Amino acid sequence: MLRKIAAFVFVFSTCLTPGFSASKEIIQLQADVALLQNQVRDLQRSFDTQGAVLKTLVEQLQDAVAGLKQNIEGVKTSNQQIQAAVSSKVDSISGQFSTVNSSLDVILDRISRLSQQLAETKAKTEALEAAATSATAPGTPSKSVPPSPAQLYDSAYGDYIKGNYELARQGFEEYVKTYPDTELSDNAQYWIGECDYVQRKFPEAVQAFQKVVDVYPKGDKAPAAALKKAYSLLEMKNTEAGMRELRGVIQKYPNSDSAQLARDRLNALGSSKTPATRKPPKH
Repeated sequence: MLRKIAAFVFVFSTCLTPGFSASKEIIQLQADVALLQNQVRDLQRSFDTQGAVLKTLVEQLQDAVAGLKQNIEGVKTSNQQIQAAVSSKVDSISGQFSTVNSSLDVILDRISRLSQQLAETKAKTEALEAAATSATAPGTPSKSVPPSPAQLYDSAYGDYIKGNYELARQGFEEYVKTYPDTELSDNAQYWIGECDYVQRKFPEAVQAFQKVVDVYPKGDKAPAAALKKAYSLLEMKNTEAGMRELRGVIQKYPNSDSAQLARDRLNALGSSKTPATRKPPKH
C-alpha cells in the first residue's frame, strides 16, 4: 500500500514540470506533494521499525513456547517417576501389612491354643494316668497313645516359628488327619498353606488355602486363606486369576481385615473395578 502511494506521488510530482504554467496554485500543490512524500517516507520508516519490533516479539514468543514445552516434558517425566515410586511404595506397604496380619494371626492362634490347653489339661492327665495303669497291669498289651490336639499343634507351630517349614507342614498335616473337627483344624490347614507359601511353593499353597475355604467355610481362617490364595496366584504371575480372587474376598467377606488388604492390593495393581464394601443388613 505504501509503495503504491509513493509511486503515485512520484508520478504526480514529475507531471508538475516547469513546462506547465507556474501559477500560485501549482506552487502550493507542489509544496503539498513534497509534504506528502515526506509523510510517506516517515510512515515507511515507522512501518519498518514496527515490523522489526514485531519480528523480535515473535522470536521471543517462540523461545518462550519452546521453553514451556521443555518444562512440560520435565514435569511429565517427574510425574511418571513419582507415580512409579508411589506404586512401588504401595506394594511394599501392602507386603508389610500382610506380614503384620500374619503375625497377628500367630498371636491369636497362640491365645486360642492356650485356652484350649487349659480346657484339655484335666483330660490329658486322666489319659496319662489311664495309660500308666494299663502299662503296669499284668497281661495287658501296651497301646500307643496319640498326642493330644494341643501337643500336636504346639509342636508343629513351634517348628514353623523356628523355620523348620517342612517339619511344621508334616505336623499340621498330622493334626488335620488325626483331629479334623476341632477348633484349630482350620488353623492347622491354613498353616499348611503358609508353610508352602513361605517356601515359594505357590501351586501347593493355592491348593492348601483352597482346602481351608472348602472344608472349613465358616472357620475364622477362611477369609485369610482366600486372600493368601489370591497372593499365591499373583506370585505365579497369574494376575487375572489373582485379581478375580481378591474381588471374591471383598464380596464374600466384606467387613474382614482380609477384604481391606484385598482392596489395597487391587489399588496397587491399578484395578478400577474394586468392588464396594457391602454394608451388613440392619437388624
